[in-house]
Amino acid sequence: MNEEIFLDAAETGDLETVHNLLAKGVEPNTRDSHQRTALLKAAKHGHLQIVELLIEAGADTNYKDNRGTTALYWASTNGFHEIVQLLINNKSSVDVLDDRGWSAKDQAIAQRHGEVVNVLTKAGAL
Repeated sequence: MNEEIFLDAAETGDLETVHNLLAKGVEPNTRDSHQRTALLKAAKHGHLQIVELLIEAGADTNYKDNRGTTALYWASTNGFHEIVQLLINNKSSVDVLDDRGWSAKDQAIAQRHGEVVNVLTKAGAL
């Protein structure tokens, strides 16, 4: 039950709930039925403070969901350059491909997020 609340809180931006559940021992790498972690959900929806908190709690920045996407992939897709930089600074791999063969940089280019493309290029993304 706490895991579902935790994942929903990360997705909707409820920093207080995420913090409280981490303090109660919820595993930061908890996944939903699609293998999406709280970090992936927070990054996808632009919740920078939650991404920071989850990384501090030990969330794995390279976990893939059932389609091969990562937190970096979704932050790039949605244009959240600060989250992209934070993930890169915390060892998120820039060249991971999803199940269709797309990288985070491919997605940023397709969505015309120039600032994200620049961040990824500076980090060595192909």
